[in-house]
Amino acid sequence: MSEFSGLVGLLWAKTWRRGWGREVPPGATWHSLIAHVWDSGHAGGWLWDHLLAQRVRGLLAADLDGREAPARARLSWLAAEHDLGKATPPFAGLDVQRRAELVAAGLAVDLSVKGVLPHGWLSGRLIFQVLCDEGWDGEAAEFVALTLAGHHGVFPGVGWLDEGIKPKRRGTGAWKRMQAAVHEAAVLGSGAAPHLGAWDKSVPSVPAQLVQAGAVTLADWLASNEDLFPYEGRLPEGYLETSASRVGRAGEVMGVWAVWTPDPDGARMGAQGLYGSRFGINKPRAVQEAVYDLACSVGGPGLMVIEAPMGEGKTEAALAAAEVLAARLGANGVFFGLPTQATANQIFGRVLKWLKRQGADTTVALAHGKAVRQEDYRALLHGTVGVDECGAGAVASKWIQGRYRSLLAPVVVATVDQLLLAGLASRYVSVRMLGLAGKVVVLDEVHAYDAYMSGLLQGVLAWLGACGVPVVLLSATLPAQQRAQLVQAYAGRQVEVEDSAAYPRLTWVDAPDLAGEGAVPQALSAEADRGLAVTVEMLPEPDVTTVVNRAKELLAGGGCLLVIRNTVARAQELAGQLREALGEDAVTLMHARFTVADRRRLETGLVTEFGPEGTRPMPHVVVATQVAEQSLDVSFDALITDLCPIDLLFQRIGRMHRHPASDRPQLLSHARVVVTGYQSALDTPPEMPGGSRTVYGDHLLWRTAAVLLDRTVLELPAAIPDLVDRVYGTGRLGPDSWQERLAVAAQEDEEKRALMKDQANQVALRNPREVESLADLHRDAPLSGDDDENTPQVQALVRLGKPSLEVILLQAGASEDTAVPVSQGADALVPLDRLPDAEGVEVVLDQAIRLPSWSEKLTAAAQEASFTPEAWKASAWLGSARVLLLPADGRPLRLGGRRLTYCPKEGLMVD
Repeated sequence: MSEFSGLVGLLWAKTWRRGWGREVPPGATWHSLIAHVWDSGHAGGWLWDHLLAQRVRGLLAADLDGREAPARARLSWLAAEHDLGKATPPFAGLDVQRRAELVAAGLAVDLSVKGVLPHGWLSGRLIFQVLCDEGWDGEAAEFVALTLAGHHGVFPGVGWLDEGIKPKRRGTGAWKRMQAAVHEAAVLGSGAAPHLGAWDKSVPSVPAQLVQAGAVTLADWLASNEDLFPYEGRLPEGYLETSASRVGRAGEVMGVWAVWTPDPDGARMGAQGLYGSRFGINKPRAVQEAVYDLACSVGGPGLMVIEAPMGEGKTEAALAAAEVLAARLGANGVFFGLPTQATANQIFGRVLKWLKRQGADTTVALAHGKAVRQEDYRALLHGTVGVDECGAGAVASKWIQGRYRSLLAPVVVATVDQLLLAGLASRYVSVRMLGLAGKVVVLDEVHAYDAYMSGLLQGVLAWLGACGVPVVLLSATLPAQQRAQLVQAYAGRQVEVEDSAAYPRLTWVDAPDLAGEGAVPQALSAEADRGLAVTVEMLPEPDVTTVVNRAKELLAGGGCLLVIRNTVARAQELAGQLREALGEDAVTLMHARFTVADRRRLETGLVTEFGPEGTRPMPHVVVATQVAEQSLDVSFDALITDLCPIDLLFQRIGRMHRHPASDRPQLLSHARVVVTGYQSALDTPPEMPGGSRTVYGDHLLWRTAAVLLDRTVLELPAAIPDLVDRVYGTGRLGPDSWQERLAVAAQEDEEKRALMKDQANQVALRNPREVESLADLHRDAPLSGDDDENTPQVQALVRLGKPSLEVILLQAGASEDTAVPVSQGADALVPLDRLPDAEGVEVVLDQAIRLPSWSEKLTAAAQEASFTPEAWKASAWLGSARVLLLPADGRPLRLGGRRLTYCPKEGLMVD
């Protein structure tokens, strides 16, 4: 096309530069702007055709009366226009060779303009002026301008269009003609010409704008991929057709050969048919049937809250609901969020089996800091799938592992952090929202979030509801106030949530329509398939021997006992005492302060011994911290636990009598929980150790103690909702003599929660109901720069707290060039003067451990003492690893006024 081969053909979009860490391209070293315009437009069209779910396409077409053809053309056009700002002197002059060619052709390239205006924002300014000159409505023109301006992840703020563009920056004369030519090329390449006249007053909803902006960014990433669109130099003849043919390989480049396609027959095969087909469950539990029936009956997207006791099959119910909802509502993906890496790893394997039973061919991702070390996921990453190999089953993508991309895989299992990042006012939040918009979102253990994380979650739910994303929340139980907050956040309005004692219970609320309205929430009850009468014993603990003696009594006839302490230090101390009393082999210690290798060994051993098919060594005591609440499918005969909030107490009780056992001793034939970890006080609430108070606060601990005072038996699950609501409610609890202290604790707790919620609001996206345009998104945002989602600083904004330091813990070797692993069974020396071989890299990564964050002095000292060996810095695996060396002679390492030692039985000890 000769009209694009003159001066405008000299404009460049992409170029190779020495020092950027990329190999010299085999052909040309630059790519013309017109070629990139067409590449981007074709990428946008490909995304519409192959990646966007039907529900997302409907969201983007809603302002166009649901007509998909013009909506597709608009996305393609927006993607094609995104780099209009590169047709300006400041950008064109950045490349010396291209600048010389432009000057030689008689074009003025003035680089004297001062100040920095990102080319994306300049694209927005230019297109706004172009569209206004063509008679567009100002609001419609600004929507287009903001979409272009934010394609590098950050949108300009309110009032960004008020200041004019300096002529030197925009360019005059021939520059304006070239900008018009680039605009013409975008219209031509995207097929937008027949539709432009119908778009001049059309403005999508802000949620749709955000999702569409994410698609434009993704189209740019694809168009910038040199494997997909090799550099061509000057625009070749016939390149529009060449670009259209090349975009067909986009799925191969992304590693997404096919999206997830839910079985449309899932809603017709009945609960027994679906659960049998997907999970081998021939007789679904009542809760599972109720979830299936609800998913089959709803008329549109909404929020489903499933509250049921442990062991009722909530995970299978959630996956069944996801499949039915996706098929009925036009979704093509699933996000499953878990509270910890350990739980995410376990669910990932179950999700793979679920996909296999469907015969699904799609891309899956495990998203957390150590995902590539999970065996199933690593096997998928190292597998290879050819471009034509449909029917390969689940695959993983290395491209998806890149920054900001993890949510783009059709099926994602992740820690909840990945979802909460989509609610931060951070860079590329549009891409994260795009990744979620076409999925059914499932979140487990939502009761475990503190006020800060709950505040972030409510913000994310508001956006998911506004985007019409179906969401399923799982919990053993929720306080009435928390349930109402979650439902109202998603619904985008104040709604009355029925507060009944029904349990197990399901709650459903519709997503808001365009007017922000919706039906009244539904509350349904189901029956639990199993009940458990638990004897409750309150045991004050004046010293550690109290628990040791009670453990010996409980195990007099054999059996398997779980003891849960609220802090690592308390668990380590008690484990030592129990070993002296019962013998070394009769006690296992489990907490979060072991190396990766030792934690994996311990988890595997616990499941082998106390899992569904466990060997059940007797007598045996497992002493654990909160890691036993969620991450392991284990079962014990009795439980001793530190006093904790009532909902977490029920979680801990759920690890008892979970599986049938024919060899359970007569003394422990009935479930028994001993609540300890406190000291009785005269006429005042109990006194707790400082660690328990730091973790949970006085308020919930004292109210839990109050509801347990007169309890000798807990009838589960019937007792769960009543006690949870009483503890988390505001009604009077406990003796008269406690009331003054309880009132003070309640006030302190309320103030702390209010502060945490305020802190969440400071980093979160504004509520979609309060956002008039994308210019409101990043206003006063602390994370609108080039922030890496994996840094401790960003992670600390998802889980409020002091940043913690992860180190590779080694013991100094005989020479300065070697070190010794600290984990059990790891004997090979680790070289510090060279990069270890592949097997050695695995050994090194297995020594990773996270130091406690409660001492800033310790963290700072460890940061200073740890180091990355020079020979490791170029390694993709070890380049950011920090080695902390323990003394070679076994003495404690002194850091920050503390003494650190490590052994495979006790873990990291900090004195």
